[in-house]
Amino acid sequence: MSLSGSVEDLPLLEILQVVSFCQKTGHLRVSSPQGEAAVVFDAGRVVSGFAWDVPPLPEGDPPAGTARERAVRERIALILERLVRLRDGDFAFNLSQEVPVTLAGRDLSGEMLPYGINPEELMLDLARKLDEDRRDAAAALEASFATPDEDVVLEELPPEEPPAPPGSGPAVLLVDDEPDVCRVVGERLRAAGFGVSVASGPAEARGEMQSLAARRQPFLLLADVGLPSEAGASFRGGLDVARFASGLAVPPPVLLMAETIDEKLRTRAKRVGASLLAFKPGLSKLDPLQYEADLRAFGDKLAKDLLPRLEGRRAASRRGATRGVPLPEDRGAAARDAILRSAVVEMGERPDPDMVAFLLLRTARAFFPRVVLFLVRDERLRGLAGFGPVANGTSLDLLARDLQVPLAPASPFSEAVAVGRAWSGSMPADGPLRALVARLGTLGVASAAVVPVRAHHETIAVLYGDAPGGAPLPDLAPLVAFTEHAGRALDSASTGRRPPAQLAC
Repeated sequence: MSLSGSVEDLPLLEILQVVSFCQKTGHLRVSSPQGEAAVVFDAGRVVSGFAWDVPPLPEGDPPAGTARERAVRERIALILERLVRLRDGDFAFNLSQEVPVTLAGRDLSGEMLPYGINPEELMLDLARKLDEDRRDAAAALEASFATPDEDVVLEELPPEEPPAPPGSGPAVLLVDDEPDVCRVVGERLRAAGFGVSVASGPAEARGEMQSLAARRQPFLLLADVGLPSEAGASFRGGLDVARFASGLAVPPPVLLMAETIDEKLRTRAKRVGASLLAFKPGLSKLDPLQYEADLRAFGDKLAKDLLPRLEGRRAASRRGATRGVPLPEDRGAAARDAILRSAVVEMGERPDPDMVAFLLLRTARAFFPRVVLFLVRDERLRGLAGFGPVANGTSLDLLARDLQVPLAPASPFSEAVAVGRAWSGSMPADGPLRALVARLGTLGVASAAVVPVRAHHETIAVLYGDAPGGAPLPDLAPLVAFTEHAGRALDSASTGRRPPAQLAC
């Protein structure tokens, strides 16, 4: 009997089952990016082993007997748990007549069980832990799109372009439900030469933006984060306004105002396309005269510094690629590679689900003008977030939450979930993928792509991307490689929250 190959192709949980069922004697060696490991079998039962981060038992502690056997059993259970969670590496099972007691220069004679453990005793528990890890990863990804409740400390998003010279400004849509803010800030901006229109909430802002877009009027969007949402479910309506703006054919530069700002808000502000966050006066509301003075100073800062800086973002965007039209292949590939390299570095510095979710969408934006991120749930895909144009002019990020795609009949979606394989090609004549595009708006889409996001050996999410206007899609190999990085980060994030399990005697 001989078994060797890649952990990615054949998970170690299945290998343990095969060796146990065949009742073979020998050892399984595993080489992974984390380090080396091995499991020793005697007639299909696990009697010993080692792993890169499981220290050996001290000689004589605990002493021989029941306590020592329990410690060895717990150590073996921990080693097996490490191995079944691996998603990278190579393995080889070596058959032998006698039980090996020395492997890779390690003497295992003091850590041998006399009768061994039947791996099948642990299979259900190990499989259950993997299922819990997958659910944790999926739940963490989903939670990263929820509105945060807490606010802590102020921080402004750093500019990408130097401020433009002050002077006569462009049109500004000011969205705030406080009459004093609209009056005082609006007056200061008009005095500085900006053309200001006002909306008091998400619904009114959507109508104003549609009207401006219909007239092809460039504008800057200035919105309060703390607006009531349209559904009344939260006080983060400013994020909804920014999401809708991101779905316009020509999205405006966005500045979000908030009285308090935390890291989660910064992440969500970036995700919905905001270029800047700014502190909005709020502490002086109990003193009307002081509050009005603070608002005047805030309006002047907007006019002289922040809005010119925001307009600089529009100029930078015009110098880049036109929305929906790919750059020439050599420049486009170089730009995408730079975005991917930066994203890998950022994810390595902060491998939490919030950052993974944000980076998945940001890197997808470099490949597709329109994207929807789906979560795998109950034999179907459920939309989490998205960006890009929609036929009826609504925000794709809001529409995404109402999208569901069945995994039957067979389609590129079901293949991505079942086998974890990315797909790209021409639009099919019918089926779930065609139905999704019909819901979003065909808009001349000629081809599409489906890229799985896998955690703990299973697909937990799917990226869908296309190009309204019929533009060809770029090579997906770099994006597929990045989603593998993202999956590993989700693996680490979910298992890192779970304390190592111990095997009861």
